[in-house]
Amino acid sequence: MCWKKLFYKSKIFLLVFVPFFFLSEYIFILTAHEKKVSVTNNFQGGDFTLKSTKGPFSLNDLRGSVVLLFFGYTSCPSVCPISLATISNVFSQMSPDELKKSKALFISLDPEKDNLEILRQYTNYFHPNILGLTDDIKTLTKVAKQYGVKYKKTLVPDSALGYVISHSDDIFVVGPDGKPQKTFPHDTNTVPLIAQIKRLLVVN
Repeated sequence: MCWKKLFYKSKIFLLVFVPFFFLSEYIFILTAHEKKVSVTNNFQGGDFTLKSTKGPFSLNDLRGSVVLLFFGYTSCPSVCPISLATISNVFSQMSPDELKKSKALFISLDPEKDNLEILRQYTNYFHPNILGLTDDIKTLTKVAKQYGVKYKKTLVPDSALGYVISHSDDIFVVGPDGKPQKTFPHDTNTVPLIAQIKRLLVVN
């Protein structure tokens, strides 16, 4: 009889405390990731060349198009999926002609994990007009600095991933001339973002 009580109590412990443990871990990672990291107000922007599944890819390759830039990583628990979902929503509301003149670049800040194939699968899940880019950490840091993007990798040994990357979460809008025009919050309403893109396409 005693062992039955012990077994029953063990089941209660597993049902209550194990889910709580994993939930606590997720909340910890989420909180660490979502510490606000603002984009530096003064940034120069400009051309860069990074690696893609299509080979070396430069921002200048998209001259004449409106480009949305976002920096993040595929293991990001919330901000990056929301950002790419926002961009995907924007693209889904554009005409085929507008899509031909628009592109989004997702620049990974986690080159150790985010290889080109992982980036391809990740971005294609959201929209085919989103292209994933990466490179060595030195090159990525240089490009991030060009756009005033701050990021920090923090080790979280007890988590499944082992670390978290806090990063600036704005979406950059780059005009057809290759110059940054405006930034939007990652979870922005799509209406003003679409309006900005269409405005730039008409001017061009």
